[in-house]
Amino acid sequence: MTLSPGTIEPDGQTRYVAQIFNEMADEYDNLRDPWYSYTFREIDRVLRRGFLVRAVSRSKPIALDVGCGTGIQSLTLAQLGYHVEGVDIAESLLAIAEKKLRAAGYADAHFQQADATSIPLGNGVADVANCCGPTLSFIPAWRATLMEISRCLKPGGKLLLEVEGKWTLDMLWEVVNALIGNRLGYDKSLRTALRQFLPPWSTGHSTDYSFVRESGEAVTMPLKLFTSGELNRELQSVGLFVERRWGLHFLTNLIPSTVLHRADAPPSVRAVFRYLARLERLVYGTWPFNALACSLLVLAVKKGATR
Repeated sequence: MTLSPGTIEPDGQTRYVAQIFNEMADEYDNLRDPWYSYTFREIDRVLRRGFLVRAVSRSKPIALDVGCGTGIQSLTLAQLGYHVEGVDIAESLLAIAEKKLRAAGYADAHFQQADATSIPLGNGVADVANCCGPTLSFIPAWRATLMEISRCLKPGGKLLLEVEGKWTLDMLWEVVNALIGNRLGYDKSLRTALRQFLPPWSTGHSTDYSFVRESGEAVTMPLKLFTSGELNRELQSVGLFVERRWGLHFLTNLIPSTVLHRADAPPSVRAVFRYLARLERLVYGTWPFNALACSLLVLAVKKGATR
């Protein structure tokens, strides 16, 4: 790789993230690790329940998919009856998304390479928007992205948003990892791990998160972490109000995330993970589980008249 995270400028960070995802294009739809398989499955479950098309009209309602990647959620939106407008910065992912939806019979789906801080869609055009992956946590100018999504949504339009949470068991695992010589692979010093517990406590910090790709290559990704309250405030500031929230990877994070990101996670780990995931599904829509999780998932509505 020619770039690295950390102190690089925002434009450089965007290029770095695009580069990593372009390199992951071939494996993105074939993730075998327990972590993301569960995450995408639960997002799909919420998407299908929250974005049902209730009224029949001559034209399809429009769904904006921000950070659409290979079209995992774009396909679900199309299946629900939406005309999909997908944007992403990684051209290799977009090529797969377009091919995937065309093969599924949704040739009207439209994909563009674009920065999420400048979405090529008109004001108040989208009936719903999806931004999972968690795209927003990868974007340096994430406030501008929230403003753009709100601009594109119709009054009463819905947004399904996933971000990386701050207050998680991973914070404790990072301390443990530093004390045992980085055996868990978080790649953080004890000082860095402990610094995350310092104020301000009501807002999230930025971090460099290490994980192992399906290919076995170690990668570090820059992430903006959010607290539940911070996310609520930021959404309200752009006219979006949270209706429901879920927390993914609270109980499952009793196992370190770096272990669960591995495609070669042993059967014993997978068995424990499946048990924890079943328990988590029973409570992930309630507090404190929906506030203290690695993935914070919210369904928000744009202020205005209901469609």
